Amino acid sequence: MRKPRPYIYIPPTSSLPVFIFCDHASNAVPASYNNLGLEPADLNRHIGWDIGAGNLTQLMCKDFGAAGLLAGFSRLLIDPNRHPGDDALIPALSDTTSIPANQHISAEERRARMDGYYTPYHNALATVLDDAQERFIDPLIISIHSFTPKPTQGERRELDIGILWKVDKDGAQETRRAIENVHPYTVQLNVPYSALRLNHSMDQHVIARGLRHITLEIRQDLIDNSPGAAKMARRLGKALRPFIER
Repeated sequence: MRKPRPYIYIPPTSSLPVFIFCDHASNAVPASYNNLGLEPADLNRHIGWDIGAGNLTQLMCKDFGAAGLLAGFSRLLIDPNRHPGDDALIPALSDTTSIPANQHISAEERRARMDGYYTPYHNALATVLDDAQERFIDPLIISIHSFTPKPTQGERRELDIGILWKVDKDGAQETRRAIENVHPYTVQLNVPYSALRLNHSMDQHVIARGLRHITLEIRQDLIDNSPGAAKMARRLGKALRPFIER
């Protein structure tokens, strides 16, 4: 595998005030890391990336003509949605799976991953948000994630879509109703994760700027193939367009 890029940028093709980003779009690691000591099948599991989320992000960017940014590396290499001081930034264990190359990381190796991947991605995210604020008065920022319906450690998750909120519960509830009106998905707030505890990229870059925002967690088996992702993109596009066009 070629050395992965820190990020992939999608330029806008319309004047709609929206920007979409995906922290866990890729499961790529540099060839020199030998899959972090894992079997290739492990990197293809949810521990390696948010399955389907990158494809969904690209489809939604195309639908809206929106700018987009996708992280180009696996969260097992370094997780862009974690604070630099978080113990899970470079996880030694993920959903009961030990990550051999992440055991007892040296300060030098940590800096190399920060400098090569984490920091360039966050710098790009800040730059694209600067551009969105220059182009639009009140852009809507959308973050896309996916979740596994049944982690190895934990109960089955009985929902289709989660909407994560921290500062705008009313907006999250309105988004929930809009999605349910388009299709009878089971939609819950701050499930399977809570933005009150974890949503670093959104906290650092979007909430800090006071921008309108939506964080979506999509059940991965709804978007893990092209037809499923296309169907979800159409339905979410219909539900979210009124928020963009306000």
